[in-house]
Amino acid sequence: MDSSDAPSCLGAEPMVAGTLGVGFAVLAAVALAAQSLAVRVSTRTRSLTDLVAGVFAVNLLVLLPVTAVVYGPPYGLTARSVVAFAVGGLLGSLLARVALFVGIQRLGASRAEPLKSTFPLVAVLGAVLLLDEPLTTTLAVGVVLLVGGAVAVSWDTRASPLTPAGRRAWVDIGFPLAAALLLGLDPVFTRTGLAEGTPALVGVTVRVVAAASGFGLYLLVRRLRERRPWPARPDRWTLVTALANTAYLGTYLAALDRAPVSVVAPVLGASPLLVVVGSALFLGREERVTARLVGAVVVLVAGVVLVVGG
Repeated sequence: MDSSDAPSCLGAEPMVAGTLGVGFAVLAAVALAAQSLAVRVSTRTRSLTDLVAGVFAVNLLVLLPVTAVVYGPPYGLTARSVVAFAVGGLLGSLLARVALFVGIQRLGASRAEPLKSTFPLVAVLGAVLLLDEPLTTTLAVGVVLLVGGAVAVSWDTRASPLTPAGRRAWVDIGFPLAAALLLGLDPVFTRTGLAEGTPALVGVTVRVVAAASGFGLYLLVRRLRERRPWPARPDRWTLVTALANTAYLGTYLAALDRAPVSVVAPVLGASPLLVVVGSALFLGREERVTARLVGAVVVLVAGVVLVVGG
């Protein structure tokens, strides 16, 4: 091989890694959209408690053995990283997940998922207001688009005949927005844990264990106080939801391991468009996808891309 070929060959490895990263990010976006659609179908016959319990069970069955085999003790954990990941798990993997699932059940996947996707707005506003980070032109335009898209989705939701009128409608809209708020706070703790040198997969496992433990404690208290039964055995769509969520976690980590956040996050931000398309194709009887909703989601996704890239 001629020596002049060496630079191009050396440069090929990062290029291949970046391409793989984008591919995994696309798979993560598809898995995230599949999760939202499966939640919508699953809640026809299952309670949210059954659904959340099933998702946590599958998460743990997959993550615990994989983490144990790949890393093994001491897993790169410190006291600080354990606390940070645990708090992030309670906020993002438990409270935000429950809020999003309630929103999907009440509003439909095509409206709850886009509203949840406004969470970068929370992170940006926190960075600008609390950390004195500069507000660039790109960020400002992205924020305007995010706010405009969220308002438009909320307007379309209020106008939908499938949405209750009055105060109940605003309460229903509040659930995916609460999920967005919690997901916007979550990265603060995740970054703290990763800064300790803990591997990302170990961090995700700690998050899920903490969130599942919190949910298990809730189930135990409910059982003792109200004599309610334990969650039912997962049905087909609960398993689909759980597998989609677990696939999302795995592909998202794989994407971040091969491509920068500035590339992965915008690709992942396109998941609301996939949810809208999937709702129109497969959930036409339950989801009323309008041209106004599609336009609002396009604006919102553009805002996500600019905010993340800015």
